[in-house]
Amino acid sequence: MVMMAEVNIAEQRIAVKAPALLQGQDGAVTCEIVSLSRGGARVRLLEALGGEEALFLSIRGFGQLSCRVTGRDGDHAELGFEGDAETLDAVFQEILTHLGDEEGRRRYLRRSVLWPGTLKSGQRQIDCTILNMSLGGAKVALNDARDCAGNVILLGDRFEGLTASVVWQRGRLVGLQFRQQPGEVARILGDLLPAIKASA
Repeated sequence: MVMMAEVNIAEQRIAVKAPALLQGQDGAVTCEIVSLSRGGARVRLLEALGGEEALFLSIRGFGQLSCRVTGRDGDHAELGFEGDAETLDAVFQEILTHLGDEEGRRRYLRRSVLWPGTLKSGQRQIDCTILNMSLGGAKVALNDARDCAGNVILLGDRFEGLTASVVWQRGRLVGLQFRQQPGEVARILGDLLPAIKASA
């Protein structure tokens, strides 16, 4: 279990132990993920890895991540994930959720809620249920299956609107990253989530 309080998001590295495959044009190599960060992973190779640099890291039950080998040390390899910072952050959180890391997966303490909400994007309004919230973002379930992307406003019957960016979507589940600073989010939420505010 890794406990990190105030830590730069880019530097957070979580120790894990999970089977995976590195796939390239020359085939697949069995490996074990040793640690993860938002920008990449360290893996222990269980088979010889060829000279390919562009690969896919396949995590059972999760999917594939495009990556490059950035370094090697004996039977270990450092991998760098490809993508923009927001996407990598969302993917990192989803992987850790999938692998079961409760302490390290969030920068901000997250609390489960079941509140009715609405996502507003331009003239469109999409009804949703807010599943959890933190000072950094929220996870919502859309009432109807539809694509949701870009910048939105999360409206709730308990708080005024929070501007956010959609950082991932899986079916009806949507991950939001608030655009306001954590202090402003705490002000907007008022006393709704005192445990989250105390941890800020």
